[in-house]
Amino acid sequence: MKADEKKVYDFIMDRTKASHQEDMKQLLAELMERRSTDKLDKMYLMSVVPRALSYLDPDAVNEVKKVVSEFTAKR
Repeated sequence: MKADEKKVYDFIMDRTKASHQEDMKQLLAELMERRSTDKLDKMYLMSVVPRALSYLDPDAVNEVKKVVSEFTAKR
């Protein structure tokens, strides 16, 4: 995992509900795997984003959306 990916990963994990830490770890690992193999497409993202957002602390959702959007815009 690259340094910038690790920062985003840690940022998201810090804002994930305690009860969903393992779920989020698995989801992020899958996302990174798909990204590294060019299998991260829009349809897949549309299917997992609602699940990922449900794992986050409600107060952190907009903050995480902003950071992820900025991170993906740099790619």
